[in-house]
Amino acid sequence: MKFLLPIVAAVALTACAKTPSSIPAISVASEEYRGMSCKALARELNSVSIDLDNAETKQRNKVAGDAAGVFLVLIPPSALTGDYAADVGRFKGEKLAIERAQRKANCT
Repeated sequence: MKFLLPIVAAVALTACAKTPSSIPAISVASEEYRGMSCKALARELNSVSIDLDNAETKQRNKVAGDAAGVFLVLIPPSALTGDYAADVGRFKGEKLAIERAQRKANCT
């Protein structure tokens, strides 16, 4: 029985939501933004940055909820309800792609 608790704790901790900073960007081609004006790219970057901020806030809330869940019942809630890691990765990738498109278009 005393060996069971560390195993359950280890499994619970590995299932916890990742912090936004540890989520890698998903590859997005900058070609999607080719032909856009610098002004349009700036608007798109602003929009994606807002979406990324919102997704990161939701993900941080999941991380905090998992910490509380593991502390109280040894089960991270995100293991059952999911998290926003995919959204964070996608928005990070879109942001990088827009920034690449801005450099290619010589936007300042």
